[in-house]
Amino acid sequence: MAGALDGIRVVDFTERVQGPFATQILGDLGADVIKVERISALTPDGRPDERYGVSPENATLFRATFLANNRNKRSLAINLKTREGKAVITDIIKTADVVYENFRPGVMSRLGVGYDRCVEVNPELIYVDATGYGNDGPYQNLPGQDLLIQALSGMGQMNLSAAGRPQPVGMSISDILGGLYGAIGVLAALHHRERSGTGQRVSVDLLSGAVAALSEHLVHQLNSAVDEPQRETEMHGHGYIPPPYGFYRTQDGYLALSSGRQIGEICKILEIPNLEDDPRFDTFDHRMANRVAMEYILEDALKEKNTDEWLAQMVPMDIFAQRVNTLCEAMIDPQVRARGLVTTVVHDDEELQLLTPPIRLSGTPMTIRLAPPAHGEHTREILTNLRPDAQWIDELYEKGIVA
Repeated sequence: MAGALDGIRVVDFTERVQGPFATQILGDLGADVIKVERISALTPDGRPDERYGVSPENATLFRATFLANNRNKRSLAINLKTREGKAVITDIIKTADVVYENFRPGVMSRLGVGYDRCVEVNPELIYVDATGYGNDGPYQNLPGQDLLIQALSGMGQMNLSAAGRPQPVGMSISDILGGLYGAIGVLAALHHRERSGTGQRVSVDLLSGAVAALSEHLVHQLNSAVDEPQRETEMHGHGYIPPPYGFYRTQDGYLALSSGRQIGEICKILEIPNLEDDPRFDTFDHRMANRVAMEYILEDALKEKNTDEWLAQMVPMDIFAQRVNTLCEAMIDPQVRARGLVTTVVHDDEELQLLTPPIRLSGTPMTIRLAPPAHGEHTREILTNLRPDAQWIDELYEKGIVA
C-alpha cells in the first residue's frame, strides 16, 4: 500500500540528528526524500563525515548516527559551490514539495538555495529551517547542539542527581524533539497547502523544542512558589511527584513503581505496614516532605526478592510496575519482539538491524522501503529522473560536479 505522503518530494539538506530524524519520518510516511550530500567525505572544517564514525581509521564507534536517521532516502552527492551544481539543485527544487535544512541561519542563502531563492523558483514550496536557537535573538548564530540545549533549557537541572549535580540525559533528546516538531510542522503545512494552494516557511529550533518538552515542570515553576525540582535520592523519578515514583533496587536489578494511588496494595505485596497509616506519608504533601524516608523503606523491602518475583505478584493486581531493562534487555523484551520494533535490512551487502517506524496507520502504513543509502548511491538515478540525458549526466560526473 502507498504511504500517506506518497507523491510528496522532500529535498533534504540536513546533517547529524535533528533534521535527518525529521526527514526520515517523512520518508517512513511515503515521501520521496532526496538527501543532498557533499562530494567529499569530510566536512568543511576537516572533520570526518558522520557516515564514518569518529574517523575512517577508527572502527570502535559504529556509524550509528547516520544509519539510524537516514533510511527511506536517496543520496545525491553534489558540489553546491559550483554553478552547474546550483543549477541542478535549483531544477530539483522546482519539482519538490518540501525543502528541509538544519544549518545555522544564513548558510543556505550563501549556498544560493536559501528561502527566498527556493520560493522564487517554487512558490508553493514548504521550506523548513531547523536551527539551534531560532532565527532571531542574541544566540541565533551560536553553535546549536543537543548537549548545549539541554544545559540552556533547564533540562540538565531537571535531571538533577541525588548529589545535587545537573546531569545530561544520556541520549540526543533535544535533537529528537526538534525532529518530531519539524515533522509535525511539515504535515500541518502540507495540509494547509492542500486546502489553500499556498506553501509557507516552517521554523523549528532545538531550544524551543526542549523548553516545550519541559512544560509540566515550567508551568509549575511559572505559576507557583515552588522551588527548583530536587532529587534527594538516586531512585526518585520526578522532582514534583512524591514516592512511589522512581526506580528501586531489587535483589537482582531494578523495578519501576509509579503510582501513589496504590500504596496500600504495594505495601501488602511487600509485606510491610501500610505506609498510608504513617502520618509522615498519609498525604501527598507529607510524602513529598518525607520522601527520602519513604524511598528507602520501599527499596529495603524490594531487595528481599528479585524483579521477576515482584512482577509475578504485582502484574495480576494491575500495579503500576515494570522492570528496568538495560538496552540489551530491552531489545529482547517479549513486548518489543511482539510489536516487531526491530527489523533487518541490507546495507552495503550486509545485514543491518534498524528500528521500525513507531506509528501504525491501517490504510497507509509507514514502511522501510530503502536502507540508509551509500554515499551518492542514487545520484545517477535522480539526475536521470530530472533530465534523461546520458551525455549531460556523464559530463557532470567528469567535471566532479556530482559523485
